[in-house]
Amino acid sequence: MASSTLTRPLLALALLLAWAVPASAQTPVPEDGAARLVARLEAALLNGGREQMAALTSPPIAADTVDRFSDDLFLQGIRRAVARERDRAPLQGALPGDGYQLVVEFFTEIADHARMMTARVDVRRPRDGDADSWRIVDVERLSLVEGLYRLRLDVATQFAARDFSVESEDLRLTLAEGAVFEVRSDDGITGLVLLGRGEMRFTPASPTERGQLRIFGGAETFVASFDAAYVRLNPEDYRARPPSTSLTPVTADPRSVRRAQELFDREAPKSFNLDLSDMSPEQWFLVPPRGDFLSDVRTRRHGTLTYARNQNQPEDVTLFNRERRRTISIYASEAKVAERGSVAFNEDDLTDFDITAYDIDASIDPEREFVTGRARITLRARSVYLATLTFRLADSLDVTNVTSPQFGRLLFLRVRNQNGVLVNLPSAVGTGAEITIIINYSGQVNAQRVESEGLSLAQGQDDSPMIASERSYMLSNRSYWYPQNGVSDYASARIRIGVPDGWGCVASGQLSTGNDTSLRDLLGPVGAGRSLTFTATEPVRYLSLVVSRFIRVLDTTIASRDTVAPQTSEPPSAATGRDRMELSVEANPLQAGRGRELGAVAGQILRFYGTLMNDTPYPSMTIAVVENDLPGGHSPAYAAMLNSPPPASQFLWRNDPASFSSYPEFFVAHELAHQWWGQAVGWKNYHEQWISEGFSQYFSALYAQRAQGDAAFVDMLRQFRRWAMAESDEGPVHLGYRLGHVKADSRIFRALVYNKGASVLHMLRRLVGDDVFFRGLRRFYAEQRFRKAGTDDFQRAMEAESGMALDRFFERWIYGASLPRLRYASAVADTEVVVRFEQVGDELFDVPVTVTLTYVDGRTSDIMVPVTAQRVERRIAVDRPVRQVQVNRDHAALAEFDQF
Repeated sequence: MASSTLTRPLLALALLLAWAVPASAQTPVPEDGAARLVARLEAALLNGGREQMAALTSPPIAADTVDRFSDDLFLQGIRRAVARERDRAPLQGALPGDGYQLVVEFFTEIADHARMMTARVDVRRPRDGDADSWRIVDVERLSLVEGLYRLRLDVATQFAARDFSVESEDLRLTLAEGAVFEVRSDDGITGLVLLGRGEMRFTPASPTERGQLRIFGGAETFVASFDAAYVRLNPEDYRARPPSTSLTPVTADPRSVRRAQELFDREAPKSFNLDLSDMSPEQWFLVPPRGDFLSDVRTRRHGTLTYARNQNQPEDVTLFNRERRRTISIYASEAKVAERGSVAFNEDDLTDFDITAYDIDASIDPEREFVTGRARITLRARSVYLATLTFRLADSLDVTNVTSPQFGRLLFLRVRNQNGVLVNLPSAVGTGAEITIIINYSGQVNAQRVESEGLSLAQGQDDSPMIASERSYMLSNRSYWYPQNGVSDYASARIRIGVPDGWGCVASGQLSTGNDTSLRDLLGPVGAGRSLTFTATEPVRYLSLVVSRFIRVLDTTIASRDTVAPQTSEPPSAATGRDRMELSVEANPLQAGRGRELGAVAGQILRFYGTLMNDTPYPSMTIAVVENDLPGGHSPAYAAMLNSPPPASQFLWRNDPASFSSYPEFFVAHELAHQWWGQAVGWKNYHEQWISEGFSQYFSALYAQRAQGDAAFVDMLRQFRRWAMAESDEGPVHLGYRLGHVKADSRIFRALVYNKGASVLHMLRRLVGDDVFFRGLRRFYAEQRFRKAGTDDFQRAMEAESGMALDRFFERWIYGASLPRLRYASAVADTEVVVRFEQVGDELFDVPVTVTLTYVDGRTSDIMVPVTAQRVERRIAVDRPVRQVQVNRDHAALAEFDQF
């Protein structure tokens, strides 16, 4: 069987500031024969006794197997060796207690470098043999981690620096005057410590990233003074540097040595570092790959900033503040863009496997926020050589074991501070191979919050609640409560949830009506709680649940669409989806009345959206109404979790992009729209979040128009425009979650991704016409259903329906941050009105402008004028006197307007 290597994935994880941690040892093994045999193996390593292998093995092991294993294990110059048994299972074909299949890790240290090998070691004793009669009967290398180095700061050699520079992509560190020390490994110089008077200069080419730097540091080129910096790079890259005349060897100064050592001790463990504490008392590091670079720079004004160039990432240049967990800049280098051909990457293309099905059995204790789970995961390999699987799982969850029907027990490593688990396969599999992995785990997981920000207490009130809210416990995509891929995967799912007596659960999937058995039923006493099973037959992006004291307040079947699609003159095409869907509402007891109200409204909203799109993606919808002082919502597939303030809530919702005081159905309308946008159609990377939030925001406005009339719709457009105009200089819609991230102000994200995104959709609708727009929406939805999509996919669908080239439209409104400024003038004659527009500035926008004519009899008419050139003139025929000409009275255009 082929062996595997962990070297490449560990390098990637280390660069992400992670530490691979060996799985916790199992229950201590008594000093039995198998354990003694492992100890003898360790002693043979320490003594360099390759010849001792013959005494430790016996038939049926083959001589060539022993030789290969010995070649892997016994190296010249071993200074230290450790063998650790990580797992054992009964050996097939042996009587109980007479044979085991062991998983053993071997750590061997040679000078200042080391390696770690994991092997399957089958051991057996003769019938009634004593503790010293155990022998190895088969062995196989499972994984090998090479290139572990002990780093050392060379304090014996100090260099005086004058105008000494270190460079990476868009970064230049210049030490005008100071001291430099080298960081050495057995492979050569892999780092530097810079002390003194220095300047950090970061100059990304992207206008978007320069805009984020302006927000962060006040200028589009980031320049900061520093007094200390720690640099890591590959020794080959250091050797390839041209000779420098800026460094002069000098006698080491004790004060400088002390400062350099303190900086090294503090910064070095934060990256490329493996925690092998149960194998070695030393710290061991990986060497950065060729071309990668990392620097921690201690600036005077902004604290320590970290620059990283990681070619393993789709956006391989990053500047961030580690302590505040704040990303300042992240983007793809020119080489990365040239390599993949486009900046519009799909996160799915970066994964080594797809998860196709989940079968999860979990027992939930909401009071303790404790989860005991067993996840059976079916996945399909995408990589041509898949040897290691990386799953996301909360750090607080302990993994007890990992198994596979195909491979048996598997070795796993925890990835510290990255919510990760690495599972090593005993042999690599190729593209298309299907594997089942079973992971057992338990531990505390903090509840994920669903509420939005932007709240404040009512004036004059304190923060002590008059009535305590009913407790609820929600777990979703950001809490990593179950093992999942590094990016969201469309998969079918079955979730069995055990909850205590008196508690209920709403989860991703349709609730089964029959009885089922959960892990809680099997492990708990008779009568302790109940289990509920949820089945997602249609693909879902991620799994969520909320546990609270629920009562069922609505359970009905609704029609999923009307006979004629709203907003268009044509009936829907032939049905592409289901005609009916199940609708249920679960609510906390004090929210029962509110739950019934929301259920009635939800039925109308779902039917409206289903008609609009001629499809309902999921067969059922359950709304969970929970008490919380903070309003907000969350909408995984099949469900929506809505916070509803209790009667005595002291919080007011104000001054936020998502605050619509005259539209109480906003939250439920927005969250239900996510069943189509965000769930059925996902976004292929964080830049495309507007496809979820902007589309859902616009659909909630369409429902407001349907339910409350044009005035409500225009009121929402007004608020969309107000926030978009106010915050557009914070960056383009395409920045996704990063909007407002530098300022730690989530309202900026909602102002642009939610509200500006919705305004862009409305302007596109005005530009191409209603029928074309909704046909384009339905085409885009049908093409991308249960897939991840991007702006480019949406543009192609709209261009196909409209016959128009829309490159400039999306370039300006989604990828750009600037706004147009238009000057206008109008002239009124007896039979016509002439309106002239002129775009001010170098950039041309496509701006659909509504011109409203008010006649002397009080009647009005709206005419859409597409301003798509530098100067546009429109003559409008009239048959009665005109009293007034207004521009953008409906707030549909995101532009500044000035009269000539």
